[in-house]
Amino acid sequence: MQFLSKHYEKIILSVVLAGLAVAAALLLLQVSSVQADLDNVTQGIVTRKIDPLPPLDLSTNQAVLRRVTNRQPIALAQPGHLVFNPITWIKTAAGTMMPKEDTGLGALIVTNIVPLRTTIEYRSARQVGNTTRYEFLATREAATNSALHRPFVRIVGVGESAREAFLLKEIRGPVEDPTELVLVLAEDSKQVITVAKDRPYSEVAGYAADLYHEVDRRSYPRQRQGQKLTLGGNTYNIVAISEADVTLEDQATKKRTTLRWKPAP
Repeated sequence: MQFLSKHYEKIILSVVLAGLAVAAALLLLQVSSVQADLDNVTQGIVTRKIDPLPPLDLSTNQAVLRRVTNRQPIALAQPGHLVFNPITWIKTAAGTMMPKEDTGLGALIVTNIVPLRTTIEYRSARQVGNTTRYEFLATREAATNSALHRPFVRIVGVGESAREAFLLKEIRGPVEDPTELVLVLAEDSKQVITVAKDRPYSEVAGYAADLYHEVDRRSYPRQRQGQKLTLGGNTYNIVAISEADVTLEDQATKKRTTLRWKPAP
C-alpha cells in the first residue's frame, strides 16, 4: 500500500501512456483502412464509363445560314418585277384583259431545234475534151439561198469554183481516179477540207428552230438566222440560233431576248 501511495502518480501516467500507445497503433490501422476505402471510391469514379451528351439540334441555325449564303438579290429592274416596270394591259377579241407582253414575244416558245449540215460527196471523174473534171453531190442546208438546201450536183476542174459551194484546190493521186480531193468551202470560214469516194464531208453549219406562239396558236417552222417575225405589232429579227436557244432582237428598240429550248424528257 505504501508503494501504491508513493508511486500512484507514476502508475497512472504509465497507464495513460500505454493507452496512448494503443490508440496511436489503432489510429495507424484506421488510416490505412480509410486510405484503402478512398482509393476504391476514387478508382470507381475514374474508370466509370461516361455516356456522351446527345448532339445539339442545329437545324434552325443551319437553315438561317443557308438563307444568308444563298440569298436572292432583289432585281427591281428585271422583267416580271412591276414596281419599276409597269406593263400595258389590252383587251383581247374575247373581251378578256391580258398583258401586252403575253401577246407578243412573251408567248413565243421554242418547240424544236435541228442542225443544218453542209455535206459534200465526191462521185466520179469524167473526161471533158482534154480536161478531167470531177463530179460532186453537195448540200448546204444553212445557206441563205434556198435552192442549195436540197442536194445539187457540181462538176468542176482543178482550180475551178462550184457556184456557192466550194473551190476544187487540188487532187491527190491519179488524175483519173484520185485518192483525195482538197476543197475550199465557199463559206465565210474558207475552211480547207478533203474528201474521197469512201469519205464524204459532213459538218453542222448552223441550226433551224421551230417556234410556236401560244396566244395566236400559230407555228413558225424551220426558222433560220436572219429571218423576221411580227408578234403583237412588233417586228423581231432572229439574230442567233444555237443547239440550245434562239435569240431575237426587237427591230425598234434593239433589245435582245433569248428563248431556251426545253427538250421533252
